[in-house]
Amino acid sequence: MFKNLTNYSYQRTKKEAVGFYIAYLVLAILLGILLSAIVGLIVGQNSFSLGVKIGTLTALVVSIGLSFAIIKRKNIMNNFGLIILALLSGVLALLGGALLGLIPAAYLSTRSPSKG
Repeated sequence: MFKNLTNYSYQRTKKEAVGFYIAYLVLAILLGILLSAIVGLIVGQNSFSLGVKIGTLTALVVSIGLSFAIIKRKNIMNNFGLIILALLSGVLALLGGALLGLIPAAYLSTRSPSKG
């Protein structure tokens, strides 16, 4: 379930895609917490609203970055629908954080790589 997590060209099964989603969700949450703490110490403000803003920004970057990394590694950048789906991951991340934003990335990980 948790194999080949950093191999973005690997075609995952549905079960492996769920493991991929869970692993990167935990990673995004931990990264958001760490960045919120660091920024809070730097600016001298440890508020909940600052943490939410940093967490949302982290989810946005992780979701879009991961989606486009998968598309690039699978050599399917010529599929306009999948590019729109990768951009949709950013919209979903703005609406629901990494919880929603990583769904398109998990789906993209199940796609087969292009042969060309």
